[in-house]
Amino acid sequence: MGYNRFYINIFINVIFITLSSLAFVFFLNEKNQPATAVLFGVITMFITGRLIYYVNRTNRILEKFLIYLRENDPSLAFTAKHMQKTFQGFHLSLQQITDELKDRRFEKELQSKYLQTIVENVNTGIISFDREGRVELINKTAKRLLGILRLQSISDINRKYPEFGNRLMELKPGEQCLERFTVSGKINHLSIKTSVLKTMDKQYTILSINDIKTELEDQELDSWKKLIRVITHEIMNSMTPITTLTSAIKRKFSHKKESNPLVNITRGDLEDAIASADIIEERSKGVIHFINQYRKLTKLPPLQVESIDISKLFKHIEYLFKEQLEIKNIRLVTTIQHKKTLMADIRMIEQVLINLVKNAFEALGNVANPVISFVSFLDLEHRIVIQVTDNGAGIPEKYLEQIFVPFFTTKDNGSGIGLSLSKQIMRLHKGEIIVDSKQGKGTTINLKF
Repeated sequence: MGYNRFYINIFINVIFITLSSLAFVFFLNEKNQPATAVLFGVITMFITGRLIYYVNRTNRILEKFLIYLRENDPSLAFTAKHMQKTFQGFHLSLQQITDELKDRRFEKELQSKYLQTIVENVNTGIISFDREGRVELINKTAKRLLGILRLQSISDINRKYPEFGNRLMELKPGEQCLERFTVSGKINHLSIKTSVLKTMDKQYTILSINDIKTELEDQELDSWKKLIRVITHEIMNSMTPITTLTSAIKRKFSHKKESNPLVNITRGDLEDAIASADIIEERSKGVIHFINQYRKLTKLPPLQVESIDISKLFKHIEYLFKEQLEIKNIRLVTTIQHKKTLMADIRMIEQVLINLVKNAFEALGNVANPVISFVSFLDLEHRIVIQVTDNGAGIPEKYLEQIFVPFFTTKDNGSGIGLSLSKQIMRLHKGEIIVDSKQGKGTTINLKF
């Protein structure tokens, strides 16, 4: 009905325009009455203008609606009387769509405020910036951890922490770094992880920042406790027999706190004293050896990084153990799945692999068809991984958390520094060593560079 009324109005206006135009021509040419012709000309122009305004008025309403869609203007409302009369159904449809868009707009605004409140109050620092480094979002926790009040660009961080902003810009998606800052006299140990969000043609980098000082202190304290427990155990094992034997010698050569006369000392007493002295000397050397082993862990030489051909590295290790492999009938298999060269200290990495092979020999003692495999591949982050696997006895689960503790060992003649030293070497290379072992099924150790 509303649409018909619109067409009827246009039809009537077109008829009036046609009649007034004919009248204009008639009075101008036939009757030769210019004044009357001018009057009908004015009427024609008026009706034409009215028709144009009438049609454009509807177009303006539609334009207003489209502007709302483009700009999400919540103040728009369709109250024009001519729309209600002429396009009643259309008007109702537009108004319903408008109301629905308003509701959705308000709902999104509420969600946005809700998420913004969460971001502002979480204990994790959050910074978001675009490809050019312009900061789009930074919450209170990030400002507190970094000791800054405002941040417009990531590069602005360089003013307070030289080169730190550049390092943040260079972080790859999923990459994590550790930084240490002094803020208001307090040392913050920060763990910073990056992720990337892509929207249409824009890309945003999101940094999550956590203060891990408490966790580091807890881990450090726990490590010290384990280390002190092991050192105390080793020293006590050596000092107890030394003390016991010293007391025995003293008793042999004294009586009631006075020295025994030489005539009362038998040859057997002298032989016992010499044997005890030999044991004391041996245990004392053991303590010195133990301390020297500890010094190896705490005083590693500086890295001498060079380009390493992994295939040559594997061949060198195989050559070092060639005779033992043949004697023990152990097969060593090597595989390289990439052509990337390794930048590392070759002597240190060789030491790590030697330690791992020696451990594998111990695990393969009673295994049929013993095999040790060296595999090098690239992980999902294109990091070089050297994987050492054996099909030996495996490591009991209860020992997995302690195998990197200095001097911890389950072997009768083990020093307990092999894996500890290997971990220190990997940390010097900014890499990591990961152990996966199941008792009775073997052990896999990944060296990630």
